[in-house]
Amino acid sequence: MPNDAEECLENVLRGVSPADVFTARGHPNITATNRKTLEITKDPYVTRRGDCIVACCAEKAAGELRRDVLQALTAPGVVVVILSTGSAWDYTAGETPRVAPTSTWRIVVRTSTYVDESTVVIRAGKSAADLDRRLIQELRRGVHLRVVIGVCPLSV
Repeated sequence: MPNDAEECLENVLRGVSPADVFTARGHPNITATNRKTLEITKDPYVTRRGDCIVACCAEKAAGELRRDVLQALTAPGVVVVILSTGSAWDYTAGETPRVAPTSTWRIVVRTSTYVDESTVVIRAGKSAADLDRRLIQELRRGVHLRVVIGVCPLSV
C-alpha cells in the first residue's frame, strides 16, 4: 500500500484504491485565494467572500461519497483530490481525517488538522491558493469540473 502522495495518485488513477468521481462547475466569483482550505460546495452561487471555494453545484458532498471511500477515510491513510476541467488540472493530497464526514452540503480539504463534518483531507499539501492558476482561470469561466477523491490506506 502507498505511503506518499505520488504513489497514491498513481493508484487512484489506475483504479486500485477506493475512489469516487463526480462533477461540479466553476463560477465567475471564484477567487481561490485561501491559504488554509479548499472547498467544493453544492451551493449554486459563490460570493467573492468565499475565497476557499473552487467549485459549486457539486453532485456530491463529503457525506455522500461512496461507502468504501467513507470507510477508508476513517483509517490512517493518504487522500488524493484531483481536479480537472479537461484542459487544466491539479491535485492535492494529505492525510485521512480518521472519521467519516457527514456533510450533505460541502467538501473541505484542510492544510491544518482541524476536522469537522465536511473534512475529507487534513494536512493537505495545497489549499485553494496553491492550485494551478490555469485551472482557476478555467473555473472562473464556469466550466465543468471533474472531481476525483481517492483514499490509499497506509502500509503497516
